[in-house]
Amino acid sequence: MKLLTKREKKIIEYIRNYDTPTISNSLELLDPTLRSKGHTQKTMHCINPSLKPIIGFAKTAIITSRKKKNTNIIKNRDKYYEYMFEGNYPKICVIEDKDKTNTIGAWWGELNASIHLNFGFVGAITNGAMRDLQEINRKFQILSGEIRVGHGYNQIHKINCNVDIFNMKVRPDDLIHADIHGAVIIKRDFLIELPLAIKKMIKKEKIIFDFLRKNKKFSKKQFLDKYKKFINS
Repeated sequence: MKLLTKREKKIIEYIRNYDTPTISNSLELLDPTLRSKGHTQKTMHCINPSLKPIIGFAKTAIITSRKKKNTNIIKNRDKYYEYMFEGNYPKICVIEDKDKTNTIGAWWGELNASIHLNFGFVGAITNGAMRDLQEINRKFQILSGEIRVGHGYNQIHKINCNVDIFNMKVRPDDLIHADIHGAVIIKRDFLIELPLAIKKMIKKEKIIFDFLRKNKKFSKKQFLDKYKKFINS
């Protein structure tokens, strides 16, 4: 992965101050096609809603918990942890569960959350399941599609691969911003332009917020005129 420049590091810290919907809206200003792609498109469970947004580079894997364990399970798991250990930069573990909503086991729980936190991960995103909701470290964020009691036959199917999390198609090393709402991919090429896009989006929304704050009563025409200005700004 290409190393972060000092400027990029500062921008990453800056955009952590904004929620994921704001980042998504701002990215749409840079590329309107991102209205329908590049972000999760299903409600997810968030383990630590009070945490600030997380941002990091994707380390990816595909798992299954329904298929009974194969003879390579230890070898595959060793390769998984070796891969996840690598990288001295902010990381987010992005895991696609092949079983989707039909999963019988949770990969994410107190143990794996603790391991990945100490590997340098800020959080994890999965269409699969998590458990140990009261025990997971409060510094580690998890967004999951499901919650389960057991871990089934959890095993690694693939690592360092393309994954799909509720229509968010993630490649290894993609930059991701996530919070209680879900997750969005930030193209590296857009990172430098993003702070200005955020400011533009905030200024755009301020047109409506200021109008509503200053006018307790208003006519339909007054509102529509202001809304037109908002749309065209």
